[in-house]
Amino acid sequence: MDYQFNIQGIKKLIEDSKKEIADLGEIINPILESYELEEKEFLEVCQVGKFVHKIDTEIRITDKPKPPSPDFIISYKDKHIGLEHTRILAEDASRYLRIKTLLNFAEKIFESKYPNINVHATISILNDQLDYKPNEKAKLAEKIADFVQWTRLKKEFELPDFLTSIRTTKHSQVSFSYKEKKWQSELLTRDRLKKGILKKESKIKGYKKSKFDLVEYWLILFIGSISSVSYELNETENYEMKSKFDRVYLMADYDAKIIRIK
Repeated sequence: MDYQFNIQGIKKLIEDSKKEIADLGEIINPILESYELEEKEFLEVCQVGKFVHKIDTEIRITDKPKPPSPDFIISYKDKHIGLEHTRILAEDASRYLRIKTLLNFAEKIFESKYPNINVHATISILNDQLDYKPNEKAKLAEKIADFVQWTRLKKEFELPDFLTSIRTTKHSQVSFSYKEKKWQSELLTRDRLKKGILKKESKIKGYKKSKFDLVEYWLILFIGSISSVSYELNETENYEMKSKFDRVYLMADYDAKIIRIK
């Protein structure tokens, strides 16, 4: 009896998952098919689509304009709404982002230099700190790509001082991951959240000059990811606060939890 119940439960989960994917596709596909998006923009559309799906599946993303308009235009209950999207990161996020940018570049070089080879590389940097000049980036990224290939082939070589380890495994694609020594995230405070909101409120004046007939302005602030520069929700904190935006939401990436702040 329990076995039959579990099978039915699994079937329901599968069907629910299929429906969610289909609903999400209806929300984001019109934008994905209308624009040639860079990887960062593609991820933004997916994040906003996930948010919209959680709030109300009747909401539709109708446009992704350029500044000074909001990041997205959504249609909801016959109203056009400007939707701004941002991510709250720690004050020293540039340290982490510089390394991630370098590894992403190294990943692309690897794909070009070593075609038809798929690998996942986990890379650690000494003291989670790597400073380099813009004109050094390409050469440094190519070296990292070579180190990954030599590690994959089990060649004997010495890592430079700034690299503490490279580990490779077979994979379905080329993927370089940054493994931080200190990856734990801090809890999001009200003060840090307020700074994030105020920074975006300064753009509302420009939104009102856009060509779209917008009746409301919403803001979504994303947090979370496995890195030291992201934040985690503090379950004991009250994040509600006033804002010039008509609605403000806080969404955690890792579990898609959404809190309406205003």
